[in-house]
Order: sequence, then structure tokens, then C-alpha cells
Amino acid sequence: MKEEIENISDTRLNVVCVFDTCEITAESESVINKFCKEANVPGFRKGKVPKNIILSKFSDAIEKQLNSNIINRALDTLNSKTEWNIVAIVDIKRADVDGGMTCTLTLDVIPEFTLSDYKNLSVDPINVVVEEQEIQNEVRNALRRYAKYDVVERESKVGDFVKLNYTGHFDDGSMVVDTQGIPAIYRTQSNTWEEVGNAVNPGIRAIIDGIIGVKAGEKKTVSQQFETNFEVTELAGKIVNYDLEIVEIRELVLPELTEDMLQTLGVKSQDELYEKSKSLLTNYKTSQARFNQREELVTKLIESMDVKIPESAIDQEASNLMNEFADRKVRSGAKLEDIERLSHEIFNSFRPIATKRVKIGAILDKIAKDEKIELLRNDIENMLWQDVYTKKVDVNKYIIELRKDNNKTIDLRRRALRGKTLDHLMHMLCKDLCEENTTDGERNDEKSTEILEEVSSSEQ
Repeated sequence: MKEEIENISDTRLNVVCVFDTCEITAESESVINKFCKEANVPGFRKGKVPKNIILSKFSDAIEKQLNSNIINRALDTLNSKTEWNIVAIVDIKRADVDGGMTCTLTLDVIPEFTLSDYKNLSVDPINVVVEEQEIQNEVRNALRRYAKYDVVERESKVGDFVKLNYTGHFDDGSMVVDTQGIPAIYRTQSNTWEEVGNAVNPGIRAIIDGIIGVKAGEKKTVSQQFETNFEVTELAGKIVNYDLEIVEIRELVLPELTEDMLQTLGVKSQDELYEKSKSLLTNYKTSQARFNQREELVTKLIESMDVKIPESAIDQEASNLMNEFADRKVRSGAKLEDIERLSHEIFNSFRPIATKRVKIGAILDKIAKDEKIELLRNDIENMLWQDVYTKKVDVNKYIIELRKDNNKTIDLRRRALRGKTLDHLMHMLCKDLCEENTTDGERNDEKSTEILEEVSSSEQ
């Protein structure tokens, strides 16, 4: 086979492969012989069907398989001669010519690029500080699980809980409830509870702040200016007026730290509760700091290398992210039709993240080769269980999916290798960081053991 490469752009090219008659004949005979051995035809024993009957009954399938084999041969030859990462086959054209056949493939690729001096990159060291007030807040949060909420007749203050009704309307008088696609929380609510002045509450800011100093039975109107990039498109950049009716006010009353309460909290003394709260905060902050280190390293790797990415790769990754987002929302109770109606906006919002993911994936693949990083069974097992926990799927069903779809197995291995490569770089650059790959849960399931053996030994 001869090939000729024509660059259409930095990330798209034509590959013209020329096969002579002998090559086509040999490939065709190979396909036909395979059909002869494996085809089931009534009236004939397997492997004993005459060739002319095979050609008659399976001509379309034979032609399809021959095309696939020719394309795969062309791609294998291309992969053996270049370090291009083939992202997508955009178009395929076949033409019979004197003495053989030509196959023209239009491919989107991530072209070869040079690794930067990644071994000399640096990231900020971990410096975890836990403030005294943070520890006290953590103790308070532990006690809040056993708190009482007493009705009070006074004006509300920060930390109280207010039961209220509210209805939203736009400046022109039209009701928010009449506009389709807006979640109920932004339209109207009856007998809902809000924590007064909560700085991190995901609700409507104007309402949370507007119920400071109110009394049961009062009515008032507050106005919320939504940001121009607000996630609910129908509200972005608009002002909504909310008519409030205060129903009831309750005061949060924390339990006393008696011996019984300490026992309920799983500690023996107030000092132990203090240290336990401090330890939880320290672990959380350390975990966040490690995550930030990894994000910083990813950013620096991307900034230090000139990697050209085809739009098709970004679009595909954005589609994957959108599908994952839709699955999570539907599991949380969202309507699929509402998500589909906003699919264009959701897709575009994921493109910057998709671009980053595709670039760092290409970089980590190249570093993995440079560092000679190899996957072990444990690496693949950890990635499998991470998927199970993240996607909240049954492990046996997920294993069946992997067995049915080899592309999913390849993707699992690829993500496992990239994760291991990034861990390798973190350990190389951050001597203070010693992460262990651990996951929870039983792993003695026979099916999971079987598929892990398959996945671990399969070709990438």
C-alpha cells in the first residue's frame, strides 16, 4: 500500500491510500473465507457452505467488512508512521482504478507537538490553616443536627428560620409562573422555609436578605436583579419582584453539650469534639489544596505547550459533558424536555471545559509515553469503581456495558492512564504530597473480577 498525505488545515488532512490488485484480492479472500467458516445457513453444516452461496447471501455484509478492513489497514499504517492522534474520520471515499483501488480518508487529528520542560514546572505548596472560628462553626454544625426550632414572636434575625409564601412578577406585571422553563424556586412557593441571611444559601438572595427584621403576618416586596449570565436563560439580566407573606418565625436552639449529647456525637469530651472537628476541617482543606494543586499543574501544562485541537474533538467532549449533566439533572428530578430546550446554551457553556479536557488529555498521553508509565490492574480497578460511585450505577450493569462496548473499555483505560500520569507528575513536583489510590466498598464480586481481568489484558 502507498499513501499520500495532504494537509487541509493544522488539524485536518486527507490521506490517499493506494492498494494494488493483489492486496485487494488477498483482503477480499480473507473476508470471504471468514464468512465461509462462521456463517450459519440452514441446510448446511457450519463451515461447509459453498462459496457461491456465501457470496449470494452475504454480499452486502462482505462488502461492508472489506471496506472496514481496508480503512483499518490505512489507519494502522498511518499510526505506525506518525504520532498523530486521530480524533475523527470526517469522510471516506473509495474508487476503483487501473491496477487496484484508492481509499481517501479525511481525518481530524491532533498533530504532533513538542513537550515543554514539564519536569521543571512548579505549583504552590500546600499550606493548610484552620482558624479558631472555623472550628467553632464546625462544632456548631455538628450540634445543629440535633437542634430544636422554637416559634418566636419577635422580629427575625440572622440565623432564624422563616416560613413564608412568595410569588414573583416582572416589572411589566406579568407573572413569572406563566413563563415556561423557569424552575419553581424562582416562580412561586408556599410554606417554604428560608434561613435568614444565610450567606451560602442557593436560593434567591433578595429574599434571604429581605426577611431580616420581619414579623409573622407581615407582607413586603423585594426585588432581585439576576445576572446577565444567569443559568436560567429566561431570567438572565432581568429584575423580578417577589411579594412575600411571612407565616412563622422559628429560632434555632442548639442542644447543651451534656454527656449524653457527647456520646451521641461519638466523642467522650468537649476537647475530643474540638479535636475531631479540627481534624475534619484539616482533612477537607488538605483535600481542597491538593485538588487546587492538580488544577494549577493542569493549567501550567496547557499554557506551556502549543497543542492544536480540532473543533470536532471539542464538540464531542462538550456533548459528553452535556449528556453527563443531563443524566445528573434527570436523576435529581429535572424534566428531560426542559434540558433539551436549553441544550444549545448548555452545550456552549461546556465548550471551554471541553477544550481544556481535550488538550490536557493529549498532553498527558504524550507524557505517559515519555515517562514510560504503564497501567496495572489496580489502576484500572480504581477507575472502574470511581465511575461506579460518580455515576451512581450498579457495578454489574456497568461491567456488562464494558463487555458489550470495547470503546468504553478503551476509554476507561485511557482515563486511568491519564490519571496515573497526572499523579506521577504531582509526586515528582510536590514532595509533600503523598496520595494513595483508595476506594471504599466490596470488590469480591465474581463478575467484576472477571471483567477486570479482560480489561487489564485488552489492547488499548
